[in-house]
Amino acid sequence: MFCRSYLRVLLLFAVIAAAGNELPRVAQTASSSITQANTVHLRWGSRPGVSRYRLQLAVNRQFTDIVFDRVVNGTEIAIDELSPGKYYWRIASLTAKLGEFSSPTLIEITAAPTTTRPTPTPAVDKSGLPATDIPTAGGWRAAVGSVNRLAPAHLQAADKFDVIGTTTTGVSFALDASTGVALWTMRLPIQKSASLIAPLILKSHTSQLDNVLIVAGNQIVAIEGASGRELWQMTLPASANSAATINDRIDSRIIILDNTLQRLLVLNDADGRIISQVTLPARVVGVPVSIPRQNAFAVVYESGAVEIRDKTGSVIRTGNTGSPATTAPLFTHGARGDLMLVGTRDGLTAMTADDLRPLGRVTLKDDLPRGALIAEDLNHDGVAEVLMITAKRHLVAINADGKILWDTPADSDADALAFADVDGDGVLDVFTAAGQAFAVAFSGRTGSVIWKDPSPGGLSANHAAGFGSRTLVAVSTPAGLMLIGSESSLTELRAVSFPRAENRRSPR
Repeated sequence: MFCRSYLRVLLLFAVIAAAGNELPRVAQTASSSITQANTVHLRWGSRPGVSRYRLQLAVNRQFTDIVFDRVVNGTEIAIDELSPGKYYWRIASLTAKLGEFSSPTLIEITAAPTTTRPTPTPAVDKSGLPATDIPTAGGWRAAVGSVNRLAPAHLQAADKFDVIGTTTTGVSFALDASTGVALWTMRLPIQKSASLIAPLILKSHTSQLDNVLIVAGNQIVAIEGASGRELWQMTLPASANSAATINDRIDSRIIILDNTLQRLLVLNDADGRIISQVTLPARVVGVPVSIPRQNAFAVVYESGAVEIRDKTGSVIRTGNTGSPATTAPLFTHGARGDLMLVGTRDGLTAMTADDLRPLGRVTLKDDLPRGALIAEDLNHDGVAEVLMITAKRHLVAINADGKILWDTPADSDADALAFADVDGDGVLDVFTAAGQAFAVAFSGRTGSVIWKDPSPGGLSANHAAGFGSRTLVAVSTPAGLMLIGSESSLTELRAVSFPRAENRRSPR
């Protein structure tokens, strides 16, 4: 069931894309290449009915050491992210299946001469977002397809983060965050109508490394994170809609919400055994949320009613936001103690975590919270701010006193945010996928745009609708920060490296 690979840039995923009958070969005689200092311009002949091609570059003719792997719309591309040297390149047509690659062609990239240039004045692109001078230092690409959600995990070492994810076709994988190399991959059979669930972290009780929980349809499997070895697998009585874990020092529990949104299953993390099944009084909004130190979890219903349940699924306490819910609950620590926050049609509602007593509401003019609420201590004062994407695609930051710090248009429908201090002001900045841009960074202090990926955005996938269609994580590496996410076309993952800064911190 499992495949382990150390090939560069996810070569193993090409096997998945290439299954089936081959398409006609790209005409090698029609292809050409032009090289300039630090840049290579590649062109190739078009094929009737083909608009997309898969381009690969490698350091050897056998393509066992691939350094560039990308899906290209059209018949030419300019590449300026490779180090000077000699490379081989090849191209294949890409429709429903991957065609046969052309024969390798040798090119050479020369170093650009060193020149002194004046600092340019920040420009504004067509989306209205200003360009910035925050430096980046390379990265990698991986043609894995459409990924539901990435998550950072300690797979190889306790002081190093890797990333795990699941594609819309049911392929789960682990990547080395620094290089994009696949550590392991597996596939679970899923139905087309099954909900896609992000991989979950299972804390190991015997080591400092993380294990991985994969839920696809009615199948659930626990994976040893370090090796990709299956620990256990089971079939659920119904297809899962969402899942969460409750971790403590003794044991953990897995909480599954099935596709009716009205039944909970509580599983033992050691073997997947079902401990209890609970019929809920109404439909749940979002994902059950773990409550640290209480060994419990919270759910919110469409009406706005909130429940806290213990690790067997029994109700501990109840409350009500007084307005229909639009987000899952969020547990966080505020200036007045532990809080339960819920996005509603009337704004963001705060409740005490101990007894679910309403404390107040933050209203948004002609707008409402959507997607996921995220707590992050932006200014390192020990109290987390709350970040959210709204229905009007704004990014909003709220402090512990319920005051809106900033509210800025983000052109984002993603509910995955990433955090890192990339401008060196001591405050964590906020990354999100915006429009067709790979990522945009907003100042955690002011909400203004401080960095936007300069690469031209690809065509957005026509099925990329709704919240959560793009994914983004920030992972600390020895060289600095690696920002990893899906391109707007949803055909590949991309990583951009930011040089290390003193104030940058690792993800939680």
